[in-house]
Amino acid sequence: MRRYVSSLPQMGDGPAIGLANDARCVEALRDVWDCTEAVADMTTFARQIEDSFALERALDSSLSEDEWRWAVSLVHSRTFRLEDERGRRPTRRALVAGADLINHSSVPEDVNCDWVANDADVFFISATKDVRKGEEFFLSYGEQCDRHFALFYGFLPRRNSFNRVKLFNNGREALDWYRKLCGADAADDIWNRESERVVKMVCDKYGKYTLDKKSGLRRRVIQDLYLGEGCVVSDSMLLLFNEMCGDEEMAIAAIRTRAEELKTKMVSATGKIETGIAVLDAYSQGLVRDYRSRKIDILDAVI
Repeated sequence: MRRYVSSLPQMGDGPAIGLANDARCVEALRDVWDCTEAVADMTTFARQIEDSFALERALDSSLSEDEWRWAVSLVHSRTFRLEDERGRRPTRRALVAGADLINHSSVPEDVNCDWVANDADVFFISATKDVRKGEEFFLSYGEQCDRHFALFYGFLPRRNSFNRVKLFNNGREALDWYRKLCGADAADDIWNRESERVVKMVCDKYGKYTLDKKSGLRRRVIQDLYLGEGCVVSDSMLLLFNEMCGDEEMAIAAIRTRAEELKTKMVSATGKIETGIAVLDAYSQGLVRDYRSRKIDILDAVI
C-alpha cells in the first residue's frame, strides 16, 4: 500500500484541470457563454468549492484554495463513483488500487472492459470482449457530453457519440415555441388543452424514475429534448412535436427550424464570447472555441 500511495500525484504536479476549476474561467464566462447548461454547472461547482473550502480551511488554516481545488479535482479524476440504485445510502467515491490506472475512452469500439461494485463492497473489473495479451484495457467514460469533459477534465474527446445540444429546457417551452411557429393564438383553448395533454404524456413516459418490481432498482427514463451527434433526435423531442402536429415529417421540419435558429444565435454571439475569453490562457480559449464549434456542427448537420 505504501508503494501505491507513493505512486499517486503529489501536490504541485500540476493545476486543477477543467474550466470549472479555474476561477478566472468562471468569472470570464459567467455572463457571456451561450451554453446555459455549462454556465449553470460551472457556477454551481464554484459555489461548492467555495463552501467546502471554507469548511476545510477551518480545520487547516495553511490550506490554499488552489490546493483544495487540486485535491478535489484529483478525487473526481482518480476515484470511482458508487451509487446505490436502491437509494439506501448516499453516493460514495472509492479509490481502487490498480483500477484507477486503467485509461478511459469515449470511442465505443475501443472500450473492452467494465466495472461493478456489489453490495458486499467488492469491486469487479471484467472484460467485455476478447483482450489479447499485451493489449491495453479501456473503460468507458460513460454517456457524457462535451460539457462534462470541458468543465471537469479540461479536454474534449477525439470523438464523442454522446455529445448533444439541448433544443428546449422543457416541453412547455417547446410547445410555446411551436405555437408561435404555427401562428396559433395564445388564447386558443383547443391548442392549450392539447398542449397540456402532450406535455403530460411525454413527461409520464420520459420524465421520471420507475421502480423495477422484480429487481427493486430504479430505472432512469428521464430524457432531455436534445439533438445529438449523427442527427439523432431524442425520443422525447420527436414524440412531443409528432404528437402535437400528427405528422412526423412536420415534426422533423420543426426540429430543423429550431436547429437553424439556435445555430444563428450561437454564430452571432461569437464576437461577445471572444471578447470575454480574451483574458484566458490560449489553451482555455481554444477549449471554449472547440466546444462551441462542435455544438454548431451538430446543429448544422440537420439544417
